[in-house]
Amino acid sequence: MGMRAMYWGRVTRIMDLAFWRDLSLFYLLTMQLVVTLVTAVVLYFVVRGVMIARRQATNGVKLARYYVGIGRDQTARFADKAAEPLVRAHGEAAREAAVARALLPGGASNSKQPDLSKE
Repeated sequence: MGMRAMYWGRVTRIMDLAFWRDLSLFYLLTMQLVVTLVTAVVLYFVVRGVMIARRQATNGVKLARYYVGIGRDQTARFADKAAEPLVRAHGEAAREAAVARALLPGGASNSKQPDLSKE
């Protein structure tokens, strides 16, 4: 009979509310620990991935900057080469127009410089 009483005493202790309180608290803390560890592992690999991506992007940006510089220089060179005859032709036309204004009668009054003799 002594054994039976001890068994029932254990059963009543397991059914006690304090036991279930402690068990649920342990369960909730364990769940939170697992969630925290999973989050930390995920963030660790996210940070590593961002560092790797940044390293790769930096190499790509350096290469892109090199080729953009080549393109900029070539564009400036060919733009100057294409614009040079137009600029020369415009300069010659402006010079001829200035000579014609100076040689034709009344051409000096057409000039845009102020007439100093009127003072």
